[in-house]
Amino acid sequence: MALTIGQMAAVSYASVITDKNKKAANQWAESAYIRALDKLGAIERKNLGETIEAPLDYRRNPGAKFLANDLTPVSLAKTEVITAASYSIAQISVPVVWSKGDDAKNPSENQKINFVTQLLDNNIQSHDDLMEEALFTTSTDGFLGMATIIPTSGQGTVGGIDASTEVFWRNPADTYLADGSDIESVLTELWNSATKGTGGMAPKLLVSGAEANALFESTQVTQQRFMGVELDAGFKTIAFKSAPYVFSQYGDDKIYGVNPRSFKVVVSKQYFRDKGETRELEEGNGFVFKIYSALQTITNNKSRLFVASEA
Repeated sequence: MALTIGQMAAVSYASVITDKNKKAANQWAESAYIRALDKLGAIERKNLGETIEAPLDYRRNPGAKFLANDLTPVSLAKTEVITAASYSIAQISVPVVWSKGDDAKNPSENQKINFVTQLLDNNIQSHDDLMEEALFTTSTDGFLGMATIIPTSGQGTVGGIDASTEVFWRNPADTYLADGSDIESVLTELWNSATKGTGGMAPKLLVSGAEANALFESTQVTQQRFMGVELDAGFKTIAFKSAPYVFSQYGDDKIYGVNPRSFKVVVSKQYFRDKGETRELEEGNGFVFKIYSALQTITNNKSRLFVASEA
């Protein structure tokens, strides 16, 4: 007897997830930005608690100083250089529903395999597409987007820390002209501000909408345009300095610069794209299970992230 669609979904889900992580074959959404973040290690899978705590080593020890002589007094005040940003947890749910009629119309095993693969492909892609869309907003039902994490004002309250009073929590922000004539100099200044003369904390990825990406590319000479490393997207990625620059259908004129040490999407190790139990619908002749994720966008150093927007 052939497996039901529900049974087929249960045994196929893990392999479909693995395949979706390797490539995005769907025609309507690729979630290229999500894949780029994952490739760079900016999607972190971990055990979650009531909140997500991000420790901040936010300043140099104020007692550090040069000694004028052997017996120069040193500070005995308690060393306070560590604090933490705190983030609540957001949730995504995608219902996967089919009818007994679908089982009846796809009686053979091959028919069910094709039906289940398409059903799961669409719903996993829907999950990731919703996640990518929310990343370009301020907040979606508690999920923090980049417009909140990296605002054009450079300030804002993120993780319980108010950048209007805590200067160390401000992110570099600036504007570029609509014709793009100063876009490279603006991005260079923001890059330098976020990098602060270090190497490992430099931005590793830039992202915007398609128009801003095209505007930047139009200002580049051929030798500067492309990176030699591909991001599994089938084409060479345009770059700014050492960072790939991708675009999203949900982006706009804002160009964000992030690095995986300071900007992460933290997801539950147990509940990221988790497939729930299948149950029969009480209201009709069908079945449902839900794809569920617990997650949040966080930063442990807002000053290492930047945003440029059109003036």
